[in-house]
Order: sequence, then C-alpha cells, then structure tokens
Amino acid sequence: MSRIQRMSRGRKALLSLLLVGVIGTVAGVGTYSAFSATTVNPGNTFAAGTVVISDNDANAAMYTIANATPTVAVTRCIRVSYTGTLPSTVKLYTTTAIGAIGPFVDVVIDKGTMPVGTTFPNCTGFVADAGGSIFTGTLANFGTTRTTFANGVQAFPGVQTAWNQNDVVVYRFTLTLQNNSAAIGLTSGVHSFTWEAQNQ
Repeated sequence: MSRIQRMSRGRKALLSLLLVGVIGTVAGVGTYSAFSATTVNPGNTFAAGTVVISDNDANAAMYTIANATPTVAVTRCIRVSYTGTLPSTVKLYTTTAIGAIGPFVDVVIDKGTMPVGTTFPNCTGFVADAGGSIFTGTLANFGTTRTTFANGVQAFPGVQTAWNQNDVVVYRFTLTLQNNSAAIGLTSGVHSFTWEAQNQ
C-alpha cells in the first residue's frame, strides 16, 4: 500500500469520526429541546388611580349679602363630594382678595352632614360633627392665612383620616358682621373658596 493510499484512508477515517460527532451533537440538541414546559400568567393590566372632587353649587355664589346688619348671622351650606379612587386629603382655602370689610366679618366654619334633599346653599337639617368648628376667625384672617393647599383648612368625613370614594362632607359657613361703626359702608371684593384633594 502506497503512502498516498494510507493518508487517504486516514483522512477518510478522520472525516467519518467528525461526521459522527456532528450528528451526535445535533441529535443531542434535538433530544434536549423536546423536554420543555411553560406556565402562563394572563390578563395583566395597569391603570392609574383618580382624584376627583366636586360640589353642589352649580357655579353659583354661596352668598351675596347686601345691607348686612351687625350681629345678625348669615348661614350658608355647601356639599362637597369625593368620587376619586385614591384615598385623599381635602383642604379648603382661598386665592382671592377679601376686601375692606374682611376684618369686620366673623366667620365660623363647621363640617357635618345634611339630608340629600337640602338644596344649595340652604342648611336645613345640617348636623355638625363632634369636635368643634374647623375654622373660627375673621374673613380677612381666612383670606391671609388660608391661601394654598399647604395651609388650607383640613377636614375629613366624620372621624375618618382620609377621604374615600363616594364620601361627602357638608361645610356650614356662618358669617356675622361685627357691631363696629368702622365697618359702615365697607364691602368685600368678589372672592371664592377652593376645595382641593390630594391623594395621600
């Protein structure tokens, strides 16, 4: 046998071994991939919660008082409702100037409940929560100290520590002109009250 024939047989043998190795590897991969299992967690969703607050004033003023008489109290009520899905804190404040008569108008604000049928801004059937008033002072004091959410008047439904979906609080404002001749002829500017809810 010539040297060339021996080399040719050696190469053939080597190629045969390589081919068997490749086929074995492919067969092994195929066998491994046949063993598998899965489990599925279906139906996932993601949605943000909501913070929604409203009142029953239909964009009408809570009070428009002309010719006020000293020491005669004027009482008005507004119903504030929370329909957001996130627990929230609600605060009351004003961002508008009160005007010259402000230092001579005493204000007491109570929170409580009232029959659903009572129309804005009446207070028929109002029942104050225990614990006293949530604000007592002058209209001017309210206008200068309660100007943002940070320093606003905080109130919760009943004894709760958060507003939850479908909670309602009725705020009763009692305004009384002081018996002070310095108030004669004075007026306020047009002012508004803001209730803001922020989730806790």
